[in-house]
Amino acid sequence: MTAISRRRLSLLLAGAATVLSAFSGPGSSQAQAQSEWAGKKLVVGIHNRTPWAYRDKDSKVVGIHPDVIRAVFAPLGVKDFEFVVSDFGAMIPGLLAGRFDIIASGVAITPPRCEQVLFSEPDVAVGDSLLVKKGNPLNLHSYEDIARNPKARLAGGRGSENTKNAIAAGVPEAQVSLFPNNEAAVSAILADRADAATLSVPSAIGVIEEQKVAGMERALPFKGLIKPNGQPAKLYTGTVFPKSSARLRDAYNAELAKLRASGGLKPIMEKYNFTADDDAGAITTAQICAGNG
Repeated sequence: MTAISRRRLSLLLAGAATVLSAFSGPGSSQAQAQSEWAGKKLVVGIHNRTPWAYRDKDSKVVGIHPDVIRAVFAPLGVKDFEFVVSDFGAMIPGLLAGRFDIIASGVAITPPRCEQVLFSEPDVAVGDSLLVKKGNPLNLHSYEDIARNPKARLAGGRGSENTKNAIAAGVPEAQVSLFPNNEAAVSAILADRADAATLSVPSAIGVIEEQKVAGMERALPFKGLIKPNGQPAKLYTGTVFPKSSARLRDAYNAELAKLRASGGLKPIMEKYNFTADDDAGAITTAQICAGNG
């Protein structure tokens, strides 16, 4: 090859490199993510609980979190999921032991858990709710409403955070009847021994949807306990990743943000009877992990 030919080849290669560089700008991170995870199978830990993640009558895994991860991972080329049912308390240990790639089953983001694992940005806010008789005859939409009405009777779980929140919000203990579980609290309403029951939002959804309790509804809207920092007393859930999967978590967060911005998260929430009040909003995982949730 002559010197001129070698020089011409060098110029052509340099030009090609420039073109490739130009095309590796916007969109390159998504293309890289797709090439890295496209076609791979993810093993997903769930705990078989309505409305988070469960098997329906046809044995298909459904629930808000399986639907969310399907929607979020699709643009990354991940469509193959193996769902493995586990006890709730065994899911994070299972993730740490490598039995799952991720967890998508209503795990709350907390500072102690943040020390063990990585969380996506929050998707659902889990606060208190009130179950009342159909039509909400006493028009109860907050703990304050109960406190202002001495005839209102509240049923709560013995030792539950929901009951503690109600009392902290000003409901007199004389108006609160304690029960061993949610089922007993709901039965008290049906037997006209209580006017409302305080449960977490997902527990209330489960009572209405899974147990098919007739004549009951969530009191909507509902204002629960407001903490001294002005934030509502809520927990926030997210998809869980091992510490070694930071790149996958970051790619997931980018697609979750797009799903939220496009309005795609709303119909998934509504499908499982979550409302706009249950959206995590603008709070971040970093804030929650730092104890500022």
